[in-house]
Amino acid sequence: MSAGDIFLLSASIFVTVLAGWIVLYLITGREIFAEIPFAERISLAYLFGIGAITFEMFLLSFFNIGYMRSNILIPWVFPVALASARMLRRGNRGKEDTSPRALSRYRRQEAMRGPDILLAILIAMQVFYNFFRAIIKPIESYDAVAIYGLKAKIIYLAGGISGNFFQNLSGFFQGSHPDYPLFVPLSETWIYTFLGRFDDMFVKILFPLLYLAFLTVFYSVLKRITGTRRLALLFTFILATIKQFSDYATIGLSDLPLGIYFALGIMYIYLWMSEKEKTYFLKISALSLALCTWTKNEGVLLAFFGLVALLAYAVRNKPDVNTRSIFIYAAFVLAFIAAWRMFIFKQGIVNENFNVSMLGSGNFMSGLGKLPLIAYEFQKHIFGFKKWNIFWVLLLLVFFNGLRYAFSGNTKYITYILIMFLFGYTLVYMFSAVEIDFFLRKTWSRFLLHILPLAVFWTALMLYSVKKTEKA
Repeated sequence: MSAGDIFLLSASIFVTVLAGWIVLYLITGREIFAEIPFAERISLAYLFGIGAITFEMFLLSFFNIGYMRSNILIPWVFPVALASARMLRRGNRGKEDTSPRALSRYRRQEAMRGPDILLAILIAMQVFYNFFRAIIKPIESYDAVAIYGLKAKIIYLAGGISGNFFQNLSGFFQGSHPDYPLFVPLSETWIYTFLGRFDDMFVKILFPLLYLAFLTVFYSVLKRITGTRRLALLFTFILATIKQFSDYATIGLSDLPLGIYFALGIMYIYLWMSEKEKTYFLKISALSLALCTWTKNEGVLLAFFGLVALLAYAVRNKPDVNTRSIFIYAAFVLAFIAAWRMFIFKQGIVNENFNVSMLGSGNFMSGLGKLPLIAYEFQKHIFGFKKWNIFWVLLLLVFFNGLRYAFSGNTKYITYILIMFLFGYTLVYMFSAVEIDFFLRKTWSRFLLHILPLAVFWTALMLYSVKKTEKA
């Protein structure tokens, strides 16, 4: 580890954030820069930047353009120029009020008290510990090596995605899942390319950065909704310290990014439901759900749940909703899904764990016999405090104690998504041809990460609703 390596790694992160910043500006306009706190913007920039760069790298492969630093950076010249021109043309409109009076008022409103400071320190300690765990040893988890790290190294050595890349994976590397989207492998390839060599320790910095960026956005969104710093800090702390969530921020799998992008998509839909004039919330949500499908196959199912909830809201509130915006939103997400699915179909690759051929009445009837095993595995995690603390028990208590809040207001749409998740993933287990005991033991603890961030967000909303009602 040299000073030059540290400089190049820092430069790669800076470029990633810059790319996301440009994407964020171009899709949302100047308004977001006036109305969303800087920490939230910079975190969204990282989350969208790594998604945009990896998808760009995938597109470069269609033109047989090798993955050199210059080749990846040059396509960003035009978006940077366009964003700069828009900024100059609009001048200071929408600029944040940074006058001494405004800053003084902000500080008075945001004064932190002892419990808030303690929660912030504990969150910071957990974040620091995750960075420490990530960089003290190389990628070691079996799936992180065999599924994602392997692809990243092959792509880096080949200088891009060769024409027979997917067929070679399928033929020579059993269990490498060539049909999985390439978000994680290309993220690692991006770091290798910038460093100019392999480094299985430096590359892991990607994952605690995703963790930190999401926690920042999670806190900021919760604080905006509830108006209370303490509740936002408390649930950020709860999420940050759930062992499974924390562990997966250090090992290089796609389940945590999937849960993060899915939660972002639904959180910003929720914000838009309350402030429909702020269409940039809807745009951020659409991009998040699209990236959700770019991380892992299950992202397609999760994006479908999000679209169903959004369409249900649009139908129920038709006079107040811009139908054109909803149509563009759905078309954008579906186009993202279709692009990857069509590509995989042309490659002749099929997922061995679950595919369309498994859907049939025969598998459904045999799947009914799996329900006791599925239910048993589910309850092991609900009451399994080792990985989840007591969160799932807390969620159930909040749900049954506040049923009328769970199915009222805009919160009900997130409740519907949680229910769809439970039933949807149960059906996957029922129809899959994989031996059920093995499949459950190896996947359910990871699948729960797909919904965990959103479930914590929902729990916070529920407690806020109860507290607000009690004060009224």
